[in-house]
Amino acid sequence: MRNEAVKLNQAIKDSEEYRRYLCAKEEVMGNQELYQAMNTFRRRNYELQNYNDGINHYQEIHGLALEYEKVLRNPAVNEFLLAEQVLVRKMSEVYEAIAEDLELDYSYME
Repeated sequence: MRNEAVKLNQAIKDSEEYRRYLCAKEEVMGNQELYQAMNTFRRRNYELQNYNDGINHYQEIHGLALEYEKVLRNPAVNEFLLAEQVLVRKMSEVYEAIAEDLELDYSYME
């Protein structure tokens, strides 16, 4: 199974989505101030979207987007975030395909 995992890893590295992600990352990292601001936005956005307190955080997320509007309008940031979203979506499809029809017991989480 390890050999198949290594092949899958290489296939991901060779994919257009991954190459696009790396190029976009390199571009935005060329401006460290911009890169840091983008990462602060990403971290705060992630925290708001994944904080499970039963409250809809739409207003906070909207406010965050307004606060970081200048950063988000930067073409390099925009390209990176889009490339990241595409890659994450593809990776999710890969994970789903790997787990498809596997009978795993998650009853302990209930």
